[in-house]
Amino acid sequence: MKHPNAVLLTKIYHHFTEGNFIEVLDACADNITFQVAGKSALAGKYNKTNFLTGFAQKLKELSGGTFKLEVHDILASDLHAAVLASSKVTVHGKDVEMRTVHIWRFDHGKPIAWYEYPRDLYQFDATWGGV
Repeated sequence: MKHPNAVLLTKIYHHFTEGNFIEVLDACADNITFQVAGKSALAGKYNKTNFLTGFAQKLKELSGGTFKLEVHDILASDLHAAVLASSKVTVHGKDVEMRTVHIWRFDHGKPIAWYEYPRDLYQFDATWGGV
């Protein structure tokens, strides 16, 4: 039987891959933060206020709408979860695949923090317009 936080994240990732970002945000606590590591144009800290106009918009623009996310596994407990995933994107006519881990923190069954940890941060920064 899956942990309730794994079930919730399965729904969140389904909504994310469908582009239904409002459902993603509705499933999270009001004080959620999203942090992307590195020095790319996508890097930074986002919250419910700037997720759509910041992170989601940048992701769409930088990928030319080609971004795809594949979830491999979700490992969850009451306080944390790790999501093993691959991102696929076409940038400058080149297909790129990147492995990543998303770390989630929970409080009372609601996500309060999300962190992205790419396997290859150099590739990640270069793909998303690193400086």
